[in-house]
Amino acid sequence: MIRGLAPAVAFACAVAWPATASAEWQPPDLRPAHGTLAEVMRLNAEATGTPEARYAQRRERWTYRNEGRQLPVRVAVRGADFRATVVLGNAEYAGGRSDGVRWRADANGVTHATLSDDQGDAIDRLPQSIFPFAWSECTLAGESTRFGAAWLVVDRPPRDKPHWFYVDKTSGVIAREMTREGKRTIVTTFSGFEAVAGTRRPSRWHVADGDASHDLDVAVDDVAPEAIADVEVAIPQTKRLFAAPLPPSSGIVQLPASFAGGRISVNVALGKRRAIFVLDTGTASITLDRRLAQTLPSEIVLEHATVPAMTVGTLTLNDVSALAIPVGVDGILGYDFFLGHVVHIDYGNARVEVMTQEAAEAAFTDPRNTVMSAYFDEGIPLVHAAFGSAFGDRFALDTGSPNLFVFAPFARRYGHEIDAYWSLSAFGSAEGRRTDEEEHYLEGSIRVRAHKVSLFRLGPLAFRDIIVGVEVPNDSPDAIDIPIDGIIGTDEMRFFDWWFDYDGGRIALRRNNR
Repeated sequence: MIRGLAPAVAFACAVAWPATASAEWQPPDLRPAHGTLAEVMRLNAEATGTPEARYAQRRERWTYRNEGRQLPVRVAVRGADFRATVVLGNAEYAGGRSDGVRWRADANGVTHATLSDDQGDAIDRLPQSIFPFAWSECTLAGESTRFGAAWLVVDRPPRDKPHWFYVDKTSGVIAREMTREGKRTIVTTFSGFEAVAGTRRPSRWHVADGDASHDLDVAVDDVAPEAIADVEVAIPQTKRLFAAPLPPSSGIVQLPASFAGGRISVNVALGKRRAIFVLDTGTASITLDRRLAQTLPSEIVLEHATVPAMTVGTLTLNDVSALAIPVGVDGILGYDFFLGHVVHIDYGNARVEVMTQEAAEAAFTDPRNTVMSAYFDEGIPLVHAAFGSAFGDRFALDTGSPNLFVFAPFARRYGHEIDAYWSLSAFGSAEGRRTDEEEHYLEGSIRVRAHKVSLFRLGPLAFRDIIVGVEVPNDSPDAIDIPIDGIIGTDEMRFFDWWFDYDGGRIALRRNNR
């Protein structure tokens, strides 16, 4: 995550949590419910009917309409798994669900799960209620009259973000669906309900996030129940990666990078244009500042642009798929850049190297180094870290942020320990000390409260009497929910040398002399 580049504008569970943790976002029109989930389910079942067995596997064709464009969409559904492919010119983007995990793939073919991706994606706005979902994972959260009398049912799948369904009290159908991407609220409004293979479903819907340039009008052109092969709903396996003939003698090339204020800046060539990108393990894609993207030959469509050629040192890639959003720097090198090789970040000597797997193997077998397993499938490195006996496996190593923070999921689990053993403290210097702080990321803002903890462990190193920000309620309009345990930023990372092996699911680290 990149901190402080976006302009400043300002998590619900079935269990209680301490005052230190933030509450999940919920629709602002939510009121107490009269009735039960069983009653809502019965009304919805009467309205939609029972789908024929053949409906469980089907092929669909949709059309996205956006600002005068018509974008074809191919959809395949096989039981609970599905895959939708959107065509933008010569580029294909895909999104779907596999074994309960929602995922998306950019036009580079690089795929990641979306649970931790608070940035979201204007292309990937697939409604949950169009596809199979489990009522057993739903809760009747309340009622609303905002769009007419409706019950609000929230679906919280274990490996996906919450989806809010507006079940119309008169018709019984899900008339609207609402989700949250960072600070953006996505509202999908369904219409044109028709009978298909025994079930009544919408043939059209409108998707809006508050920015008219992202609006989608979706028309279902065809639904054809038929047998679908596993491969048609599988996660794409073809990847287009940055590549270069690395020196055969060493298998290592040094990138043109500079270190300042904890941030790593890398010189990048976009064709003949020179730019400075931030190397950020906390970002799930390659990102261009929108103003820079507007100077390139390709059109920006639904926050995406294609860069004809991108060169980083000797690494090159043509027709690069990139997010094009306001970021305040030229761009960000995220998840797509780290794949296909090992990236060595040497904070002690202020250098970045790209290595072949063979060349990097020495770092993973060196007895002076510690090798940590890491989970990269959500587009960021998630690792194990511990504050005494309180620990988590979903701490993000983030070269784009200086912070050490714990978020609501961790605070809910260890709230009593935090209240009992973590002492309130302050951020900043003696001249400007503050207990609470609002942090602004590209995706939105969070509020944290300073605590002092006697022990924090990351790999082989123990930090003692360290200051950590603990998430607290945030009523700013751009407040975000971050579904990980916390962030470990450069204030701690700078004490190590790092070898990131995204493909191998591992990280080597060594204490440096800083």
